[in-house]
Amino acid sequence: MSQPLVYVIVLNYNGHRWIEACVDTLLKTDYENFRIVVVDNASVDGSVELVRSRYPQAKLLVNGRNLGFSEGNNAGISEALTNNADYVVLLNPDTKVEPEWLRELIGVGEAESEVGILGAVQLEYDGAEFNSWTKTAMRQLLDELARPEFARDWIPVEWVEGACLAAKRRVFEDIGLLDPIYFAFYEEIDFCRRAAASGYKVALVPRSRIRHYRGGSWEADSSIKRERDYRCDRSQFIYASTDPRISMPRNLWRYLVTLGTKFKAAFGSFSLIRLFDLIRMQADLVATSGSIIGKWRRDRARLASAK
Repeated sequence: MSQPLVYVIVLNYNGHRWIEACVDTLLKTDYENFRIVVVDNASVDGSVELVRSRYPQAKLLVNGRNLGFSEGNNAGISEALTNNADYVVLLNPDTKVEPEWLRELIGVGEAESEVGILGAVQLEYDGAEFNSWTKTAMRQLLDELARPEFARDWIPVEWVEGACLAAKRRVFEDIGLLDPIYFAFYEEIDFCRRAAASGYKVALVPRSRIRHYRGGSWEADSSIKRERDYRCDRSQFIYASTDPRISMPRNLWRYLVTLGTKFKAAFGSFSLIRLFDLIRMQADLVATSGSIIGKWRRDRARLASAK
């Protein structure tokens, strides 16, 4: 029986420090029927030249500007779907994979028809401990994950991180690609929420393991870290106010609760920069409120048609 065709999308932005180790470990994957697509978001650090010269077996797509996580990955997803991929895997460049990582993911996907999205357990980049995402997002599962040989084949979860997210072709066909309203952060949580609303289950696969540094290009300097915080908070506000399963007034209430929580934290830390960014962010969100409401309406209409 032939293996499903899998496309692994590695989205790169000035990731010269990471991309070599990422692709080198990918090439040691013990699953045969997969392709690598590196999508570059207008890097200027020589990583494009590195991929082009060192990895001819990888398809390289170069964007003319930094499209962000959603649109950048969507370019790779579209390439995969055009070429008849059965699964598409999003993989961050600041990762290293274990040889069996993909076999374990696809094995669960093929055995469980109701599962539409799958993710790997994340370890520290240069260690054997769980990384910060696993310790926080999956803290209630740590005891089980610490003994993968005795763990369930898969564990139902609300979401898996976009650093390693596998999705079946039909999920994209049913709910669409990543929503470009998110430049960075929360796009994978939104994608998992839309999939769950359409009846798909999201699975964490204990015996699929990757090593993830976390931060990558966002750790360059203080100004980039500030931009990271701004974009993360902005995306959180959008996510909090666009749940298609509830009414717009209830979404607005969630938005206000999020706003109150963040202002309280900013006042508590006496951070004028944080307060300024939150105020600036609200003006930004008001200016794009039409797009935010439009997203909620589209997702809600898709949910209604799926029932």
